[in-house]
Amino acid sequence: MELGTDRKSAAITHGVPMHEGPRTYIIFGAMRGGTTMVAGVMRGLGVNIGPHLDENNQESRAFNGPSIKDMVQSLQSQNAKDEIWGWKNPNAADYLDRIWSDIRNPHLICVMRDPVANAQGLNRWHSVGRIQSAQESVLRLQKNLNIISLRKCPSLMISYEKAVGAPDLFIDEFATWLGVEADAARTQFNFSEFMRPSSYKSFDEYKLTQA
Repeated sequence: MELGTDRKSAAITHGVPMHEGPRTYIIFGAMRGGTTMVAGVMRGLGVNIGPHLDENNQESRAFNGPSIKDMVQSLQSQNAKDEIWGWKNPNAADYLDRIWSDIRNPHLICVMRDPVANAQGLNRWHSVGRIQSAQESVLRLQKNLNIISLRKCPSLMISYEKAVGAPDLFIDEFATWLGVEADAARTQFNFSEFMRPSSYKSFDEYKLTQA
C-alpha cells in the first residue's frame, strides 16, 4: 500500500521507515491533539509504548516528567528489553534534542489537529482564552515540523481529523508504515470503538477475545 494516495488518507510520510532491526517510535503533537488515540492504536497493533503506562492517556511515566538523566537511563533500560518500542508524549519536542543521541533508530510520529478544535480542547482544560490557545496550537505545530525537517529521520505526520473520519484506512496505512500486520491485530482489539472521539478510555476495555 502506498501511503497518502487515497483522498481520505490521514498520512504524510517523510523518509523511509525501517521494517527490520531495532527502532524507536516517538508519538508527539499537542496536548488535546489526538496523540492518545494514535498511541492506543499503535499499542493495539502490538508495539510496546514504554514502561509505567498511564492506562488512560497511554503515556509512559518514564518520559513524562523525569529528568533528562532519568529519561536516558530509561532509554537504555528499555533498549535492552525490546528491539522495537516507543513512547507517547504530546510535548516530546521540548526535550528530544537533549536525548536524541541515546534514541536507537528514531522514527517520529507527529499527530496534527485542526488548530481551532485543538484550541477549544486546550481552553476547556486551561482557560487562557481561545485566541491564545489557537496561537499555542500553531506554535507547537511549527516546533514539531521543525524537528521533523531538521532531524531527517523516518517520520509520519497524521491528521487526527482524517484518521477518525476513515479509521479502517488509517489503521491499514499506520500498520503498513510500522511494518506490522493489521488484520491479525483486528481480532484482538476494537480499533474503531477506541478511536471514536470522546474522553480518555482504558485500553483494556477494548481488547477482544479471540475466537
